[in-house]
Amino acid sequence: MVRLAGMEEKQEYGILRETAASYAAKELAPLAEEADLEPGSPRVREAFLRAGDLGLFAALLPEDAGGGGLDEYAFCVALEEIAVECAGLAASLLAHNAALYPTALGELQGLITGIGGASFPACLAFPGEVSMAGDRVNGSVPFALNAAAEGAIVVLVRGEGHDTALALGREAEGLRVTPEAYPLGLRPARPGALRLEGVSPANAVTGAGMVEAVERLLHVGLASIGVGIARKALDKAHAYACERYQAGKTIIQHQGIRLLLAGMVAVVEEGRTLVRRACESREMIPAMTAWLRATQGAFQAATDGVQVHGGYGYMRDYGMERLMRDAKYCQVYPRTPQEVLLRMLALSEG
Repeated sequence: MVRLAGMEEKQEYGILRETAASYAAKELAPLAEEADLEPGSPRVREAFLRAGDLGLFAALLPEDAGGGGLDEYAFCVALEEIAVECAGLAASLLAHNAALYPTALGELQGLITGIGGASFPACLAFPGEVSMAGDRVNGSVPFALNAAAEGAIVVLVRGEGHDTALALGREAEGLRVTPEAYPLGLRPARPGALRLEGVSPANAVTGAGMVEAVERLLHVGLASIGVGIARKALDKAHAYACERYQAGKTIIQHQGIRLLLAGMVAVVEEGRTLVRRACESREMIPAMTAWLRATQGAFQAATDGVQVHGGYGYMRDYGMERLMRDAKYCQVYPRTPQEVLLRMLALSEG
């Protein structure tokens, strides 16, 4: 295992990091392959539900409202550690908490009834083309995490002066959910598409800046997941390079391999730094920057990890190809890098 530079974190963050890492290593690592192939299996769901013991089912809600009371950086620390072993579960937790986040921001309480394991995983239907006509919701969301799962569905509608988060029941008339038939990555998050035609919401929460706050959370959360993927790629590639002989010596003694591994170290360090900086700011641009750099780095690290493994990198048994698939999904959700870059420029221009 490669030793990374220690993070100078407050004691509570360090404890949470160790706890989340222990949970991921004990509960998720043995099931990572099964979670990728059969994300809805009872064994996988049972392991996922134990994330609730870490307070991650309502991590960002206040403790007096039954939540975990974590701040944004603490939540990102937990996501990074879980993503090391199962990026799909980390993405599912992120979408679930982002769906609940309007409850903490809005003027009303109780967007979703129950915030424990019974409501996990809630689907965040965002981004999409959604509008309200009277008390009915219409539109479509082409890609949503947890869409094919069992929890409630939360749709975000941007308004003038205030935004609205709407909770929809799975059986609501006019709602059609189409699971993605063969997702490339993040399969445990069970993505899918939604179509809404005159759907009557079960509940609603309103608040100013709600959509932007949720989008910002998605960016920093996915950046953290990208860091976790890059760490796993580095560990696996380094271990393989130490064992694999070629031309009479282990391949880690070849400078070309060492340069690939060194690049992965830089990706992890840069990603962690940008996530922390983004969590210290309330602005959108730092969050977008962290997402752009961390997810791009994660995909590059996973691709280089496949290269270190040679032909074995494409084999499921070695786990590298899954990291590459997961990293690519993180790189294009919630928007493409090109869309985010143009928005960053627009925000910078005021």
